[in-house]
Amino acid sequence: MALDLPGLIFDQAYIKDIEDRVYERGVALSASGGKIVGLYCAFTPKEVVAAAGGIPVSLCAGSEDPFPAAEEHLPANLCPLIKSSYGHAVGDTCPYFHMTDFLLADATCDGKKKMFELLTRIRPLHLLLLPQSAGAPENFRAWETEIRKAVDFLEKMTGNLITEEKLAGQIRIYNRLRRTVESIFGLNAGDLPLVYGSEITHITSMAGFECDLEIRMAEMESAREKILERAGDHAFTDQMKKRPRILLTGCPTTNKKVLFLIEEAGGCVVAMESCGGLKSVGRRVDETLPPLRALAEKYLNIACACMSPNTGRLDLIGELIRDYRADGVIDLTWNACHTYNVEAFSVREAVQDRFDTPYMQILTDYSENDMGQLETRIQAFLEMIA
Repeated sequence: MALDLPGLIFDQAYIKDIEDRVYERGVALSASGGKIVGLYCAFTPKEVVAAAGGIPVSLCAGSEDPFPAAEEHLPANLCPLIKSSYGHAVGDTCPYFHMTDFLLADATCDGKKKMFELLTRIRPLHLLLLPQSAGAPENFRAWETEIRKAVDFLEKMTGNLITEEKLAGQIRIYNRLRRTVESIFGLNAGDLPLVYGSEITHITSMAGFECDLEIRMAEMESAREKILERAGDHAFTDQMKKRPRILLTGCPTTNKKVLFLIEEAGGCVVAMESCGGLKSVGRRVDETLPPLRALAEKYLNIACACMSPNTGRLDLIGELIRDYRADGVIDLTWNACHTYNVEAFSVREAVQDRFDTPYMQILTDYSENDMGQLETRIQAFLEMIA
């Protein structure tokens, strides 16, 4: 879906150039002996992969093209994110999966857990047994134990020792990356939003293989400077003033159709709470604690709908509504994602009653069959809150 937004700078062509460069760099590192490590969830600490000399790459996918291959093994009425990810793997149609040496996965939703069993036929896979609640001290201890097991697995697969010094160094780098990503989102926290959400998703994308992070952070800083320069364009800022400010929450925006439709319809997605957005980057790893304990505390506190209870997500949504001055909340739910769909009731209740903000849930999949219907609903929602 090509976007036609006034003043748009950071479009698909912008991120495509970066993706091409990063892919070439990843291939070169792999050829020289570097291990490509496939990841599927925000709970996996990328710091441990990098400390082992590995190259993390996120493999959750956003296209419906591999569904036929996936449905030879998986039910048709499964979450599209899972089907897309598995279809690319079993059909060998994803260049990133093709390059992986092995996989790290987390026991999050039931669909992913069972899909991971099938992935073990294709690649070596280590499954981290994620506690389903973050509240009790014993859960943090259990998660630290799981991360230690992942460290042992990575050391075996890479042949490299993961020391506390290496972990501490990677924690510092990834904390800087989180601050850099958060600074891009922060451009929308003032009186006037300065950047489209569709631009944020391109600017902050890791573009595939997570290598040369210093270069990616420098590119994000450069993009930030260009956004601040654009803020002097009165034609751009005048039209941004008219756009309702939307907080997008819910399932990962692996497929961008809802994000793009909101902005094509006249809104501005000022913040994204979902995985890969502020839910993941908004809290940093405590650099004063022993590294593995610090990683366990940071990552287990991610407010995913697979956790129960998950009141932290409701609190975070309230903070984002306040900090980004959201006029409305749109809750994206992929079809058959039961965890987020059930939790939508609590989110709606909190947004409308606690935070006194208009709310709309969108239940959809990766196809374009419902684009017209979604456009009509989104336009009506934006007109209501304008």
